[in-house]
Amino acid sequence: MDKFLTYLGGIIGGYTLIQTEVSGTVLSSLEPIFDIVGAVSMIVFATAFIVRGVRSLLGK
Repeated sequence: MDKFLTYLGGIIGGYTLIQTEVSGTVLSSLEPIFDIVGAVSMIVFATAFIVRGVRSLLGK
């Protein structure tokens, strides 16, 4: 159960990084980096989430 929450937290964190509005602030130059890191985070954690679910269904 704890890994489920970890993977879900990673996906939500990536989504939050993508949706962060930083225009008009000091961090506005880092917006593309936030988008890239958020997208990679969502992809990695979603893949791990899917693999863990398939392994659970197969009984391994």
